[in-house]
Amino acid sequence: MPSPTKTLSPAELAKLETAFATDPASQAYKPLAEAYLAMGRYMEAMVVCKKGVKAHPTLADPRVLLARVYADQGKDKKALEELQGALAVVPTDRDALRLTAQLQWKSGEKDAARQALLKAYEADPADAETLGVMREFGVEAPKPVAPPPPPPPAAATATSAPNLLVEADVTVPNPLPADAAPAVPGAPRRAAPARAAASRRPSFEPEESVSEVSELSELPPRKRSKKDSGGLAKALFFMLIFAVPAGAGAYYGIGQYRAKQKREVNKQVQGAQDLLKTDTFAAYKQACEQGELALDRDPSSLLAHRILAYAYVVRWGEHEHDDTIKVRAEEHLKEAQGSGEEKGLSYQYAAEALLAYYSGKPSEALRLMEDRVKAAEAENKKSALLYNTLGVLQMNQGDLEHAKETLDKALAIAPDDPRVRVAMGTVQLRRGADGDASVQFAKALDYTKKSHPEALLGTAIAILDLAEPARRYKAAAEYLSALQKAEPRHSPRQLAMGQMARALLIARVSKDMGEYEEKFAKELGEATGVSTDPSKATRDIDAAEKEAFGLDRTNPELFILKGRRLFWTEKLDDAAVEVRKAIEASSTTAQFHVELARVLLKKEGGEPQAEEALTKALTLVPGSPKLLTMLGTAQARQKKWEEARLTLEKATEDQKTRNGEARFMLARIYRDEKKDLKRSAELFEKAAADYYADPSLAAVSYDELGYTQESAGLKDKARSAYEKALNASKEYAPAYCHYARFLAKEGQPNDKDRVKAVATEFLKLDPKGECAADMKGLAAQ
Repeated sequence: MPSPTKTLSPAELAKLETAFATDPASQAYKPLAEAYLAMGRYMEAMVVCKKGVKAHPTLADPRVLLARVYADQGKDKKALEELQGALAVVPTDRDALRLTAQLQWKSGEKDAARQALLKAYEADPADAETLGVMREFGVEAPKPVAPPPPPPPAAATATSAPNLLVEADVTVPNPLPADAAPAVPGAPRRAAPARAAASRRPSFEPEESVSEVSELSELPPRKRSKKDSGGLAKALFFMLIFAVPAGAGAYYGIGQYRAKQKREVNKQVQGAQDLLKTDTFAAYKQACEQGELALDRDPSSLLAHRILAYAYVVRWGEHEHDDTIKVRAEEHLKEAQGSGEEKGLSYQYAAEALLAYYSGKPSEALRLMEDRVKAAEAENKKSALLYNTLGVLQMNQGDLEHAKETLDKALAIAPDDPRVRVAMGTVQLRRGADGDASVQFAKALDYTKKSHPEALLGTAIAILDLAEPARRYKAAAEYLSALQKAEPRHSPRQLAMGQMARALLIARVSKDMGEYEEKFAKELGEATGVSTDPSKATRDIDAAEKEAFGLDRTNPELFILKGRRLFWTEKLDDAAVEVRKAIEASSTTAQFHVELARVLLKKEGGEPQAEEALTKALTLVPGSPKLLTMLGTAQARQKKWEEARLTLEKATEDQKTRNGEARFMLARIYRDEKKDLKRSAELFEKAAADYYADPSLAAVSYDELGYTQESAGLKDKARSAYEKALNASKEYAPAYCHYARFLAKEGQPNDKDRVKAVATEFLKLDPKGECAADMKGLAAQ
């Protein structure tokens, strides 16, 4: 078994270590041990694996992973000991058998290796790794065993012959009913009542029928001549010669057929699961085809029904608004009910919740998924799919902090799942953590060879929502172009969002062109494909938006993106109109109310309307830190200081949650309105810590902290805070101004050179700024 080659970043590794430390009895040991193994940190990998063995004594996986750690170090004997332990727990474990064969072959025990490899093949004939090792070692798959020869016929007797007068009727059962024509993959299938499910199962056993022989054996025997007796004996002899092999052959053929059918079903179900992991429109369609083919062979496969239910729900809710697809999802959910079989339950539970959500029942969907996750955690059966689905539902309801916590759990289980990465990127974008969002989208693209549509779209929108994205317009244009040109084509919804994002790109680039010199404006146009002619750019915007609505008229997200275009071109009244259209289409989506408040807060005099919109959103997501922060902002702008203070205190009551924006604003209220400098300084310091991933905002917080400490007469603390501001960001000019003034006024005689250096640096950054005159004087001293 090959070791992973991808080395994780320190941040990624830290997440895995945290997940394992938080819950050592979970499956978190596995990705952490694999990461250590890939990095060559064998001791740590060994410790984690042994804890995995202790926590999961009935599973083979941790022992197999420990064997890989030993094998990588050349300790084959120890590796084989661990593999023996794994096989003692699960004798048919494919991975343990395959690795055992590889190590035995390496040590020269080729016969034993062949036997182990054939057992691995028997456990999973379709496994690509096993087949590859078999080819490498020249081990052929076992051929079907011929049926044993029939026993010699018993001598016929005169007294027994009359009971066998009737000619034997040996029937080879047809493994498929005559009228069972193969269904077209993906074709609509009428839902059958639950009680009829058994009738869909193909019968592989001979049907029971009334035996003519047994009926005749109850009649009294007739007298027969010797001639008759001899004829009967011959008949019996020939009957046994031909009938017994025919019957044995029939049953052998049936067994072979059943085994082949099972292999094919497993292959198609596994293929569908692999396709779902790529999270693309084409993959969901292909997964549906694979699942339907599996059901054609085995209509009783609950796993196939559950996978299909999930795939059809995602297709309907996220890609194609076609109610026939919804019907297919409902049919498969119905077929998947009422069984104690646990395999594939995560697909079923996720499908149930998403179906409710996309049917306009977000509260019911959230409740369903919360209950499922709690039940799974209670049984220590954690699922990345369940966590991801819950996180997406929480995010769409505006509960961004809980969504992030939930998605962190999903990432701990499935760090390479692009769907989880995109969900986390979207959450971070809505939380205002643009840097973290970009990292998540980039990882989703890394795992999908730069092709994941939602990651392409998310990255482009993140760039276009920056205050000053000029240097990154080219990247946004490239991502949107890749989305539109991809083959196979992405879904109508994704293409529509891409066109609307393209309109936003054209609008922002066209507006910014007028603010730069002609040469740079021309380069910008060539890099993005945006015309330097404003009237042509306007026509292109109209065309892109028209195409977007033509592709997916029912998607309220299109109104949100159009609203953002109008927002960034300072047409705020028009932007509010578009966002309200989205709210009208989906009033229970808290994020849409946030978008409206964002527009209104930028509009002069729009604070009361923003406060109203946010208050309504908080009825959907009570206690949301993001919504409370925005509400506190709206109140503070209306000089409702006490209301704002109380709102922001509530937004920051969870000390574990990073919320630099709320703490920064609260610190200013305590300093400027409440005159509580001590409390203000505490909050500015916490805000700076919250902003550790955003150097510019951290610098602003430390700069304000320096001013606050200076006002309190705490010179040493003020000096320290100003120094931290300069260290956080070398490009935040106001901090240089404030620090130079402080040193000139409160510094020591030996600070003269430092004053000059700080003032000079300010002039490099902002030679025409408000502080320029003062700084020129200090720099000249």
